[in-house]
Amino acid sequence: MYQPIKIALQVPQKLDGQEQTVLTMRPPTTNDVILAQKNSRLAHNGEFYDDNAEHEAHLFANLTNTTREFIGSLAQYDYLQLQKAYDCFLLPIQQYVAKSALLFPSSAVESPSKSSDD
Repeated sequence: MYQPIKIALQVPQKLDGQEQTVLTMRPPTTNDVILAQKNSRLAHNGEFYDDNAEHEAHLFANLTNTTREFIGSLAQYDYLQLQKAYDCFLLPIQQYVAKSALLFPSSAVESPSKSSDD
């Protein structure tokens, strides 16, 4: 079963006045992706365009329960870690378990017994 992934920030950032040192990304749903696509459409000369970078930033904000502005304030290294965590959720469960444990070991420690319920 897909479980949230904890990402330690190399450069802590403030969110609502509190310093964040770890973000937790939950597994995405199809509705998360659709909502992020809607939020990332840009209008120019009466036509709408999809902005892939904005789409990803909105999606990550939703999956980490933060804001688009907060995601934009992250150090590039930390943003890349969010991309890696998201990529883990796109793998079949067995590969997800192995890769997320390798990249984010603190997340694997907390949820070993959950997958036995499936």
